[in-house]
Parts: sequence; C-alpha cells; structure tokens
Amino acid sequence: MSFAMTVFVLALATALMCALPGTFLVLRRQSMLVDAMSHAALPGIVLAALVLGSINSPFLILGAGAAAMLVVFGAQWLRSTGRITGDADQALIFPGLFSVGIILISTRFAKVHLHEDAVIVGDLNFAAFDLTYLRLLLGVLALNALFLLISYRPLAAATFDEGYARTRGVATSALNYALMALVALTVVAAFNAAGAVLVVALMIVPPATALLIARTVPQMLAISLVIAAASAAAGFWLAYVTDAATSATMAAVQGAIFVLAWGALRIVRLRTHCATYNSDQRGARST
Repeated sequence: MSFAMTVFVLALATALMCALPGTFLVLRRQSMLVDAMSHAALPGIVLAALVLGSINSPFLILGAGAAAMLVVFGAQWLRSTGRITGDADQALIFPGLFSVGIILISTRFAKVHLHEDAVIVGDLNFAAFDLTYLRLLLGVLALNALFLLISYRPLAAATFDEGYARTRGVATSALNYALMALVALTVVAAFNAAGAVLVVALMIVPPATALLIARTVPQMLAISLVIAAASAAAGFWLAYVTDAATSATMAAVQGAIFVLAWGALRIVRLRTHCATYNSDQRGARST
C-alpha cells in the first residue's frame, strides 16, 4: 500500500472510529467531555513515556487512557458533592492536567519529535509511517462497532430515559462507564491523528450535523458515518492538493458540511412557514 493510500485509510478509520461513540455523546449532551478527555490524555502519555523510557512504546495508550478516565471519575465525584454545576467539574480538572503535559513535553522531551503543535492538531502523515498505528485504529473502530451492535437497545434506553431503563433491568451505571471507557480509548487512539483539539471536531461535528437531519437514532448513526467518510475523503484530497494538514482539512470540511446542512434546513423551514402563512391568508380571505 502506497504512503498516500495509507494516509487516506488512516483518515477514514479515524473519522469513522470517532463518529460512532460521538453519536451518543451528542444525544447525551456530553460533547465537551471529549475535549476534557483529549486534553487530559496528554500528561498520561508523557508520564507513561517517562516510566517506560520510550516515547514509541505501544503501552503509552495505558497511561493516556488512565488519565482520560481520571476526568470521568473526578468529574463524577465533584458533581456528587452538589457544589459544582454544569460543565464546571470538567473545567476544573482537564486544564491543569493539560498544562502539566505541556510543561513535561517542553522540559523532559524538548529534543524529541513530540512537539506541542502535533499534540494540539495531530499529524496523520507522520502516523502513516507506522502501520501499527493503523492496526490500532482499525481495532478500536471494530470494538466501537461491536459495542454499539451488542448494547444499542439498552444504551439508547439509558440515553433517553435512564430511570425507565433501570426499571427494565438495565445496569445503567455499568453501561455509562463502559461507554466512557470506550470514548476514552477512542480519544487516545485518535491522539496521533487529530491531537487534543481536532479530535473534538471529528467526534462531535458529524453526529451534530446528523441530528439536524435524522428522525431516528439509527438514521443519525448512518448519516453520521456517511458525513465522517465523506469528510475524510474530501479532507484528504484537499490536504493533498494544498499541502495542508490532513486532520485539519477533515475538520474544516466537517464544519462546512454542518453549516450547509444548517443553512439548508433553515431555508426549508422558512419556505414551509411562508407557504403555511400564505395558505392561511388565502383561507382567511375566502371566508
């Protein structure tokens, strides 16, 4: 497989992998949890590299995953105190963790290729040099698909009415933590490709766009995957012809698709409203 094709497959796998769990995060109104996890993963990666003595170890994912889950458990604990409201619990945790990661990179890994810019936006082209990373993305993509296939019904029930799901025998707490663990794994797996910032776009924008169009959750999942695949293809092509960052062009395409979908929906609703108003006016005149 050529280098360009490897980059494209990486882009496609990353986009699809992120869109699957992102759908339920959007439905649960937990979109910014991705931002918190992605920023918190950085110190986990750096600390694991310090312990293992290598920045290329595949076991760095364990440190990153642990740091991402720390946000989940820490936010849950802060919320349980009753003194923190909204998303303030996440905002109290991840900025500190991310800043620690940046400090460690700039001091302990100043001469290593792990650069702050790559940490923020990722580097798909560099990731394409190691096929192990492609296997990791494909594995997480398969795991996400398998999880949603097996637990779709109870997960959907817990998403829309957790109390009802609990009365039906669904272990909602275990299911919620399983979803959060999967989100953490996805964020960590996408770190090399999309960094700590763009992974938020890849995971949230396709489902958010699909939510404008879809009427059911299966439709939302399907549309989200189509948008993810289309943005990966278009983003890769734009990056290739303009010599830009692939992950950045993917996120830009997804943003453009959202704006187009939102604009088209507004036009349709405006026309429908005008048609209804004109019909009512004609009916009033006839009487």
